[in-house]
Amino acid sequence: MRRATVETDHGKGAVTRDRGRENRSSRDRTVGLVTALLLALAACGQAAPSTPPATASTTPTPTPSAAAHPSPVATAGLKPVIHGLVDRTGPPPAAFLGSVTNFVVDAPWSELQPDPDGPLASDNVIDQAIAAAQTLNAGSAAAGAGQGTVDLKIRLMAGVDAPDWAKQLGGGPVTLVNPQSETSGTIGRFWTSAFGQAYDDLWSKLATAYDNVPAVHEITVARCMTFSDEPFLRDTSDPSNAQALVAAGFSLAADEQCQEQEIALGTTWRHTLVGVAFNPYQAIQPDGSTSTDEAFTASMMEYCRSELGSQCVLENNSIRTPPLAGAYSNMYLTMEALGAPITFQTATEDKIGNLQTTLSWAAGLGADAVELPQQYVDQPPGSLQAAASQLQANPAT
Repeated sequence: MRRATVETDHGKGAVTRDRGRENRSSRDRTVGLVTALLLALAACGQAAPSTPPATASTTPTPTPSAAAHPSPVATAGLKPVIHGLVDRTGPPPAAFLGSVTNFVVDAPWSELQPDPDGPLASDNVIDQAIAAAQTLNAGSAAAGAGQGTVDLKIRLMAGVDAPDWAKQLGGGPVTLVNPQSETSGTIGRFWTSAFGQAYDDLWSKLATAYDNVPAVHEITVARCMTFSDEPFLRDTSDPSNAQALVAAGFSLAADEQCQEQEIALGTTWRHTLVGVAFNPYQAIQPDGSTSTDEAFTASMMEYCRSELGSQCVLENNSIRTPPLAGAYSNMYLTMEALGAPITFQTATEDKIGNLQTTLSWAAGLGADAVELPQQYVDQPPGSLQAAASQLQANPAT
């Protein structure tokens, strides 16, 4: 079942901290380039977000796989970027295949690897989605439809969707409240090395199984998520969540390291793109107080591009009309400055506003693809073709 996206807007201005980082030289090299790009945007009449700090902090020792990840993947070896409109719930209906030519499969860790460090489950949801994509493509080719291939994106789900055995690692499960549904769920201690090593094992096995499958074009990172596949959200609108995380041993340094490690592992995949869903980071202080640190989010977008190059897909799952302001506005400017590949997911039907205007905004910012709200099927199929063409015309890198 798809987890509800937590969409928050914490207002203008990011809170920055002196993290004293010592190991971010690769990220620092990108700051000058991004600053120049943002200044160029400002010269065109747009307000540029504050440049993120280029300093570094001592963090716990990284897990071996994250410390020794391969060099960035060569662009020539990557599958094409997902382009156009995307069904976020599964294969698009046949009537929409002319404009909706991609789909997402939600892949809960608990279903993929039910046994501790065990093999991937046979005929799992990814296998089924690949078979569905292949069937659609075969049918299109046989009919001579000429609509292009249907491409697949894996949305890996950890957090509340991690298996019970993984939630026991590093100290046992932590109970959090989903601020959107007001229901509770348990997550594993994702910031610990024990949990990280188990996630690394899953990630490696997924890459071995699916990196060479032509239909699979992208997978999203998920180690540091809670309820939704948005690892920069900490569900801080419910104060009990921050207190529960701190009581379980969570810290800013460990969380920031978790974000770096899940991104750096992307090069385990040599042909498949790696998506990261960004939001203004919800920072939790040692006393349980919270703040918004959009500058940290910007630094992680730069880090993703410095580590993965064009394999890194910058994503956000909250777009709507009018667009979110404040820290989100600054984050979108940074995404635009860093450029393609960019993918968005719209807000839910009750929050999106006007769908066509939202899609045009995304295309204008340079997005390659947009995941549609589930209710898109209620519109005439031809009404989406213009937006699909706009997105497909944007450069992939």
